[in-house]
Amino acid sequence: MSTSLSITIRRTGLVLAATAVAAVVTSSALAVDRPAASFLTKKQIEAISQSWAARGGVFYNRPAASFLSPAQIEVMSESWAARARHARSAVGNQGGLDWGDFGMGAAAMLGLVLLVTGLAAGARYSRKSGIRLRPAS
Repeated sequence: MSTSLSITIRRTGLVLAATAVAAVVTSSALAVDRPAASFLTKKQIEAISQSWAARGGVFYNRPAASFLSPAQIEVMSESWAARARHARSAVGNQGGLDWGDFGMGAAAMLGLVLLVTGLAAGARYSRKSGIRLRPAS
C-alpha cells in the first residue's frame, strides 16, 4: 500500500470516527425526556385519532366479497385450486437429493474458494509488496 493511500485511509477513518462520536453526543444532548404525546395539543391528538379511525373504517366495515363480482370470485377460487393441485404434484415428485443442484452448488463453492485463494496469494506475493531480492554478486 502506498503511503499516500495509507494516509488517505487513515484520514477517512478519523473523519468517520469523529462523525460517529459527534452524532452520539448530539443525539443524546438533543434528546428530551418528554413523551411524544406532549408535543401535540389534545385537540390535535383527537383529530389524528379520528382520522385513523375513519381510514380504518374503510377497510374493516366492508366485507371482502363486496369488492368483487361473483364471477371474479369463482375465477379466483378456480385459480387457487389449480395452484394447490400443481404444488401438491410438484412436491410429490421429489424423491430425494437432486444431484444436479448439488453439483452446481459444489462447483460454485469450489470456484469461490479458488477465487479467494488466488486473490489472497496475489495480495501476499505481489510485486509491490516491498520484498526486494538482492542481486547475485
